[in-house]
This record gives sequence, structure tokens and C-alpha cells, in this order.
Amino acid sequence: MAAPTMRLICCTNPLQREPTPQLMPHMPFTLRRATVADADAIAAVYSASFRLLTFLPMLHTAAEYRSFIANVIFRDCEVIVAEDNSGIVSFLARQDEEVRLLYTRPDRIGRGAGTQLIEAAQKSGVKALKLWCFQANARARRFYEARGFHPIRFTDGAGNEEKTPDVCYRWERTGCF
Repeated sequence: MAAPTMRLICCTNPLQREPTPQLMPHMPFTLRRATVADADAIAAVYSASFRLLTFLPMLHTAAEYRSFIANVIFRDCEVIVAEDNSGIVSFLARQDEEVRLLYTRPDRIGRGAGTQLIEAAQKSGVKALKLWCFQANARARRFYEARGFHPIRFTDGAGNEEKTPDVCYRWERTGCF
């Protein structure tokens, strides 16, 4: 594996008002198509990352997350994982042009795994990608907007399970293809 490069990112410390600059390694991750054998590891990433969204109600148990990944996501989606020497650190589940899920293990956020997964989806031959994000998830919104996604619809959350305002984003391929 190639040596990681270093880049400066800002991490928000909940005890401070201002972002704190920290040097974080930007690591290349190995991407591969997930198998059902990965369901538990993917569900663990999903659950751990989802718990960071403190503005949301916790509606499901870890067992329910595992069941959802194994029985719904693997049935309906192509799932790609990003790995490093510690195992699966991020995953993207895509159903045609819709990114259904993109989550990264909390200790690997900001190190490039999500970017590699989004870029792989953008290069997969689709003409466009769409995804939903909670309006309150400012970090994710900045992430998607920095990668060419544009908000196309805002809702009051009545249509999602959490009843929390969300936004639909769209990315479209430009140029010749």
C-alpha cells in the first residue's frame, strides 16, 4: 500500500466554538465489491457513523441495522467497500443512479475513503447520481457539494423515517461520454 500523504483538515471539537486544524493522513484505500459475508462489518460502520448524527432519533438497534444491510441493501443495491489494514472503513450502496447509503467509520472520517467511493460511483458509467442528506448534516452537505453535487429539493422530513428535514442532491456527468 502506498504511503499516506498528509493534508490539513479542520475537526470540530464539541468543547470549542471554532474548528481546530489537525494534520490528518489522506490514505489510499482499497475498493472492492462487497459480499454478504461483509454485512456485519458494514452494519457496524453504518451504526457507528449514524450515531454521530446526534440531531436524529435512534430508531433502530444494531441487530436491525444488520438485518437491513443483509436483507434489503444487499438485495437492492451494488455495495462497494473501502478497506485499509484495519478492515472495512467505509461503504457506498448504490441502486442505479441513487446513492442509498454512504457512511464512514468515525475514526476514518476525513481521510479520503468517502471521496474514493463517490469518485468510483461517478466513474461507473452513470450519467447522474442522486442522494438524500439531512439538512442538519452540515459536514456531509459540504462533502457532497465539494464533489459536484447540487441541492435540487428540500423537504420538511415528512417523507423520511426520522421525520427530519432533508435535501436531495444531484450530480451530473459533464462533457463527452
